[in-house]
Amino acid sequence: MHVVIVDPSRVVQQKLAVELEETGCRVDCFSASDLALQYVQQARSVDVVLTSLELEPIPGLELCWSLRTIVGEKRPLHIIVMSSNSSERALAEALDCGADDFTLKPVRRQEMMARLRAANRIITMQRQLIALAQTDELTGVMNRRAFLSLMEEKRRELAPGDNLTVCLLDIDRFKKINDTYGHDVGDMVITKVAELAGEEAPIVARLGGEEYALAFPVLDCTESARWCEVIRESISAYPFACKDATFNITCSIGISAWHTDEPLGAALKRADVALMEAKQSGRDQIRIEARAETLPA
Repeated sequence: MHVVIVDPSRVVQQKLAVELEETGCRVDCFSASDLALQYVQQARSVDVVLTSLELEPIPGLELCWSLRTIVGEKRPLHIIVMSSNSSERALAEALDCGADDFTLKPVRRQEMMARLRAANRIITMQRQLIALAQTDELTGVMNRRAFLSLMEEKRRELAPGDNLTVCLLDIDRFKKINDTYGHDVGDMVITKVAELAGEEAPIVARLGGEEYALAFPVLDCTESARWCEVIRESISAYPFACKDATFNITCSIGISAWHTDEPLGAALKRADVALMEAKQSGRDQIRIEARAETLPA
């Protein structure tokens, strides 16, 4: 467990750090609350923040609120407030500002270890819930919700002029696969296609049914098309086996450039149009959105 201690007293920091490190925790200590906030925001490995209320330059209650804001629903973080103020109001304010637990100073070792064990149980369950909310159960890749959220993060990271390509991949004649070999085999095909796509594409999500979204940060449409061609070839070459039968499948892919000044839905719509063109042209091929094909190299 990775624990961050925020307290103005070096003595308190050292005492708690020694006790926690003896139990196998990784510990980082801060006196300045602004530095602690910056560290937690960057270090996604932090599980627990153990913080005093008497802090500078960011007061303890404000730190709790800021910590809860930066992590949102995307990562678990357990916040334990330490205070010598045992009033009901102090407890209520801490919990209302985002804290998960409250303990009195001076901190007693056995009590703190018990609170951390409880925190670990909660964090473990939160991670499982987050994984369930973000992962496609059948394939193990991202689901639609997680893909849209991740792409918004990528969008904020893009500088003007940066490239980011989105692609839609669809298994050709998938209904025939289900009708011929059964839904269990269809599920196996869906899972394997996600695996093969993930070997080349840095971002893969299953949007639903037999349709996947791929994303290539930094690359333009032409460069992404080269990687999509590798994916298309690997899928068409893979020997699927079912009882005494072996069969091959194909896929079609539509590619679109995503620009920072437009919503993701616009790029996905253009990729979908390109995908339909690939289907209508005979399937088992790649199409780049018409606009990208006319742009100067």
